[in-house]
Amino acid sequence: MTDWFRSLSVGGIAFVSVVTLTIGLATLIVPRAAGSAQVPGATPDALESGAAPDPGPITAIGGTLAVTGDRQGAFPLDRESVDDRYTLVGDDGRIFFEGQPARVAQISWDGLEFFLDPDDCALTPGERHDPTGVAGLHLRCEGIADVREGGTVTLEGRLGVAADLLGLRGGLPDSGGTAQVGDRTLTFRDAHLTLPGGFGGSGIYIGQLWDPDANAGLTFVYDVQTHLLSLGEVHYGGGRVVVTPGACTVSERDIGLLNPHTRMVELQLRCDAVDIPTLGVVPIDAAIVAEVVEPPG
Repeated sequence: MTDWFRSLSVGGIAFVSVVTLTIGLATLIVPRAAGSAQVPGATPDALESGAAPDPGPITAIGGTLAVTGDRQGAFPLDRESVDDRYTLVGDDGRIFFEGQPARVAQISWDGLEFFLDPDDCALTPGERHDPTGVAGLHLRCEGIADVREGGTVTLEGRLGVAADLLGLRGGLPDSGGTAQVGDRTLTFRDAHLTLPGGFGGSGIYIGQLWDPDANAGLTFVYDVQTHLLSLGEVHYGGGRVVVTPGACTVSERDIGLLNPHTRMVELQLRCDAVDIPTLGVVPIDAAIVAEVVEPPG
């Protein structure tokens, strides 16, 4: 081997080594894009290659779906709506859920509209994150067609949703409880209270707990200034009694988050004396586990 060929070979090997090392270091140094609920590599190429979703926990509502097929792109979602039915919302569209167990009923994305049958989308629940009430969900809707013949697409990715949408309560108790009104016991099979989403007065009615067998119940009110609950009315024997402010005490103890907008709260109610027609002046004692809903802002 001549000297010039040997020198060229050594120089070429050294150059390749430097390039390889540089690329390797760049791969180590460049950070991965952040996103608490986004799909790693949520792109059409990644989905076609069969890349597995990141199995880590999701701690925020939303995420990004990859769109493949006649239309290509990403479908980011970053908030929820609970006004009518549970909905994930993004700037480019919405995903509407309904039923128990939950299914995807409708998708709107970038001018396309999809009305879906129960088996059009596969939903695989992930892990529940107790501190936030969020659960992971792997969603795949394969070969769904726009109602206006705008194309057929497949959507896939990981999303963060309200945990109870997937039936994941994390060991939290069901709502409900009992109230002792004099010598009569009222039983509430569920208890839901909804706090106001904006400004209001000092005594806003936020929910009624009802015993259908006794045809009786309790109505709670909320003070937006003090953020305290109180008993507003007692319904019994076909009549309604307005409770004098301060006549009863209500204590609250947070149990945990059912979902990002609903707290599970243990309520203890005590009234020393309430004048109820047909019963007279009686005490009221109640122990209730309530779902207290605070609508998303």
